[in-house]
Amino acid sequence: MRKSILAVLLAIALITPVFASEKKDMEVDLKFGYTLDTNVKLYLTDPDIVANPYTDSGATDKGVILATDFYYYVNSQVALGLGINYIFDSKANYGWSDEYGFTNIYFAVKPKMNLDSDILESLYFIGQIGYGFFRFNSDNITNPGTSNGLYWGMGLGVETDYDIFIELIHSFNYGSVDTKNNTNDMIYSTLVLNIGYKFKL
Repeated sequence: MRKSILAVLLAIALITPVFASEKKDMEVDLKFGYTLDTNVKLYLTDPDIVANPYTDSGATDKGVILATDFYYYVNSQVALGLGINYIFDSKANYGWSDEYGFTNIYFAVKPKMNLDSDILESLYFIGQIGYGFFRFNSDNITNPGTSNGLYWGMGLGVETDYDIFIELIHSFNYGSVDTKNNTNDMIYSTLVLNIGYKFKL
């Protein structure tokens, strides 16, 4: 699965400039994000953690995200690009001392619609799919390992005439915590408010 995702991302990275070569419009976005909501869903099967297999869910403390995207505009209304974000480690609030963090590399598509406004330039939708590198710390599990997995997100945003933008993105990370007895799967979701600035190239 890991090799397949990386192969798809590499293929997209090589093909994207070909589609964008006619227009030559590009931009780099820098973003600062704050998690408005988080959710962790655990599929526990390790007898060192629980006596019987079961599914549990909880949340983590609110956290910070830094991200950057590089876009090619296929035309004036559609941009394709690559991005990376860093979700800083945040502590679980479900009673255990677990901490979750991710670094995600993704392909992004951004179709947008121009607005007739003196302040707002456009409204856009955003889709992201890629690969997430999972970081996990815990005082309850001895020498835990992690397995990385799929990352995807979707949302919307608005761009202003001053190159400042605001986004709301709902994203999902898939991974697992590996112990000496078993592998426990995990889905981590976030609702993130991003504020950023775009540099036109």
